[in-house]
Amino acid sequence: MIILAIDTSCDDTSAAVLMDDRILANVVSSQVDLHKDWGGVVPDIAMRAHKERIEAVIAEAIKRSQISDLRFQKHIKKDEKIKEIIAKGMEKIEVIAVTKGSGLAPALSVGVNKAKELAIEFDKKLVAVNHIEGHILSVLAKNRAGRPERQIEWPALALTISGGHTKIVRISGIGKYEVVGETLDDAAGEALDKAAKQMGLGYPGGPVIERLAESGNDNFMELPRPLKDRKDFDYSFSGLKTAFYYQIKKLTNEEINEHLTDYAASYQRAVFETLLMKYGKAIDEYKVKSLIAVGGVMANQKLRKMLGKLARDKKIPIYFPVKKILNTDNAGMIGLVGYFQALRGEFVENKAELDRDPRMEIGN
Repeated sequence: MIILAIDTSCDDTSAAVLMDDRILANVVSSQVDLHKDWGGVVPDIAMRAHKERIEAVIAEAIKRSQISDLRFQKHIKKDEKIKEIIAKGMEKIEVIAVTKGSGLAPALSVGVNKAKELAIEFDKKLVAVNHIEGHILSVLAKNRAGRPERQIEWPALALTISGGHTKIVRISGIGKYEVVGETLDDAAGEALDKAAKQMGLGYPGGPVIERLAESGNDNFMELPRPLKDRKDFDYSFSGLKTAFYYQIKKLTNEEINEHLTDYAASYQRAVFETLLMKYGKAIDEYKVKSLIAVGGVMANQKLRKMLGKLARDKKIPIYFPVKKILNTDNAGMIGLVGYFQALRGEFVENKAELDRDPRMEIGN
């Protein structure tokens, strides 16, 4: 089964081509430079950029996948070439998978509309994918050669953390999910970005905080671990963010810069310990056989080490996406979910009526 996957859930324009569960090509066009001056993603800017880039990104994914013999005469214009590449690729593609939600509504609309357009024009089957499920199943992604071959035992407990979501999800099998904990306000990645903005570090803030924290004293500040005494597995990061703000707002820029690494390390530790505290409790409660940790924040090496230690202490195997591109938003993971949905026959019945769902939930 040859699958074209499209993801425009936030500020990355992405397309991928898969053969069954093997990713042949996974192209991501980042919009970070467009949004950094605003300190965060601006939905209308993201939508315009998606519209400008989507066809070229799809064409590039088809080219890299090598599913078609693509030869062009030199006189063909760029726009004509892109359309011909897509048309050639659609001769081989059987299924189109697209992110329906969750995400930014204006951004999602671009991918959904393009997927509908192609599915109708070329008479292809269409599947609508949940973005969070994409992150969860990213740990099962294989390369062109079919590696790695992972046999994850169910039930598993997934921790999904990014700028848009923070959830603990119990998985009894592929397509069978139950959210057992989630953030009540800010997501963990959003909390990191906002703290970075308060320190004048720019956007995106998470990677900058990670670099600074490597040489900082993570005991420099006293910060709360929100909801630590509650028995449930929900998160809250707004109070932590506020506590950090009130400690540094009285400082001059010079004073902040003098201990910048220490502030970064202290705040990062507070966020990560909060994540692990609730995740560890959920592991004990649900007696799972495997652990999964996914999402954009999982690119942070410190967090991966902390989670690895937690898994060793619990004597349960933990799985991370094998490539950095699979941590962040990408169409490869969407195509993987689309593959499993196609096997179950879960196709969109009325392609023209498919619509985005910005608040799409996962599980029961």
